[in-house]
Amino acid sequence: MTNNIQDSTDSQREIQAARESINDIDHSMVDLLQERFKTSARIGQIKADSQMPVLDADREQQVLDSVGQLDSDVETRQYLQNIFREILKNSRDYQHELMQKENK
Repeated sequence: MTNNIQDSTDSQREIQAARESINDIDHSMVDLLQERFKTSARIGQIKADSQMPVLDADREQQVLDSVGQLDSDVETRQYLQNIFREILKNSRDYQHELMQKENK
């Protein structure tokens, strides 16, 4: 019984350490995504000024292809591409929102 308790305690410590690592990674990701949104806003402004559409399907496909090439793990590639599809969608939504605010 003592071994099970010790194993459980060790497992909990390992989980806690891994979660702290994930928290650090999440913090870095938030910083990077904030920078990405700032850059996306700048691109949206240029598109608005030039009367260009927000959606650039060719560019989005380039991003997804690049993400696929950057991920050397075939098992996670589709998941990273799914995450980036959401990032791209949210970037477009943000650009649309900023354009609507500007037009008011």
